[in-house]
Amino acid sequence: MTSGKQPEYILLSALIHKLEDNEYYRVFAKSLARTAGSSGPLPPDDELVREMFHYFIREDELPVNYGGATVSLEYIESEIHRRASEKTVSDEDFQSISELERKHVWEQEISIKVQDLKRLYANKCIVFPKSLLVEKDTRSS
Repeated sequence: MTSGKQPEYILLSALIHKLEDNEYYRVFAKSLARTAGSSGPLPPDDELVREMFHYFIREDELPVNYGGATVSLEYIESEIHRRASEKTVSDEDFQSISELERKHVWEQEISIKVQDLKRLYANKCIVFPKSLLVEKDTRSS
């Protein structure tokens, strides 16, 4: 049962995970990739939705939130660099630790405001399921 209460944020990785196997979002992402002017090859089908969201983020069409604040991609990269530097013993370790930190931050700490998803819908006509935009009622009856 849903409470109908709208959450303020949704974890970006959870959003991607819920949408990545849906044909509608893959087609939308593929269409976007073809028209975005990228001269490179299309991403593999299993990465299309993730790349679509990263495109919106890079183009400042979808703000990201980290630690409760809206931040830039540069800030996120500097935070990843700072964390990796704290954990690195040698220069050889830095690259692998940095990649682990990047993966952790993007999968566990980056969120999107639901209001920004609605704005993305208005600007790009991409539909998000209402079930993503409401908070589940976890209280027992």
